[in-house]
Amino acid sequence: MSSHEPSPARNDVDALEVILTAGCNLRCTYCYQNDKKPRSMAWETLRGALDLVVGSENPRVEVLFLGGEPLLEFPLIRRAVEHVRATRAPGKTVSFSIVTNGTLLGRGEAEFLAAHDFETHLSFDGVPAAQALRGPRTFPVLDALVDRLARDHPRFARERLNVALTLTPETVRHLSASIAYFLRKGVARISVSPTVTHDPDWRPEKIAVLDEAFAEVFQTCLRHYKRTGKVPLEMFRKSEDGAEEERHRPREGRTCSAPTGRVLAIDVDGQVHGCAVFIESYQRPASPFQRGRVDTLRLGDFRAPEFPRRLAMYPGAARETGLFHGKRDKYSSYGRCGECEFLDSCAVCPASTGNIPGNADPRRIADFPCAYNLVALKYREKFPSMPTALDILTGKVRAYGPLGRAQRRMRAVMGTPVTRLAQ
Repeated sequence: MSSHEPSPARNDVDALEVILTAGCNLRCTYCYQNDKKPRSMAWETLRGALDLVVGSENPRVEVLFLGGEPLLEFPLIRRAVEHVRATRAPGKTVSFSIVTNGTLLGRGEAEFLAAHDFETHLSFDGVPAAQALRGPRTFPVLDALVDRLARDHPRFARERLNVALTLTPETVRHLSASIAYFLRKGVARISVSPTVTHDPDWRPEKIAVLDEAFAEVFQTCLRHYKRTGKVPLEMFRKSEDGAEEERHRPREGRTCSAPTGRVLAIDVDGQVHGCAVFIESYQRPASPFQRGRVDTLRLGDFRAPEFPRRLAMYPGAARETGLFHGKRDKYSSYGRCGECEFLDSCAVCPASTGNIPGNADPRRIADFPCAYNLVALKYREKFPSMPTALDILTGKVRAYGPLGRAQRRMRAVMGTPVTRLAQ
């Protein structure tokens, strides 16, 4: 750790990322977890970690269950929820989330997640050709799962299920078909993220192919929005008042929230990092550069007496790595970040920097995530903003889908003029 003088120790943790197991039942070709093994968290370790976050000074905290594949340790999840419900203080809100590949999400597990209002991120890359890179023969399983969740737990599927698609250079050509597939399935929330691992097949000029794919996605989502009034694709969601954009905007020139020390990732053995992508039980560092940064950012065991002091020192240590701050000075093959029109809204995982072969410059941004941001944010800007409830009620904008029909009925009754939403 750095010699940076820490602030007084205090527990203001916002969220806990719990690595329940370093094992997984799949071997996705692009996964950054390149050294999975059958290691799991002991209950005593999990209980202590939960007590840490429940004891936070913040009135609202989150517990995110990760792996490997966290459903391999479903009994631990059940036990963790029971413990939190029994020990949290009055007025303390603890929400639960999980990231899962879905192949072990049976009826009992689904009923539990729905009953406890889990924010559930289902790793599912879309049409069979794209999903095959995640796991051969998994498409039929997840295709049936989405239908089952919608049938058995409609509110959960509509409000708490997020289909998380990981985009790679190889699956770019399937992106439009995958988004269209999810819309036909009635998926209410879809997120897309670029892979953080290095792909030697990506070349800067291929951004034209990525742009073509997003142009098709844009048109598909725009037709869906005009027909239903809904925007399932997270990256296209924005509001007239800018609240959605402000909520996701990176702060203080940072690339992400990892250097704040308010989100703790706890490994199977109780070792702590500021983000799950730096956890050591399931990966080998891709380069000496990455190893050096991981060593610098290691917080040690959360049960150790010196942990509060190390946590207080962590933001300073994270800044000194050069990975997270100074966005203006970062660059890729597409140019310098400080000259990019999307500087304030882009987010590139710093772990991708350590995956660039031969790179030793913390300012270097991986080309594929950069290309993804350049293209995705361009089409995000073009997508119509979702009107606020007040906009709809007052007739400031025209609403689409069912809301649009309701608005027209209101206008007929009240005589309120409605201006067209800019196309």
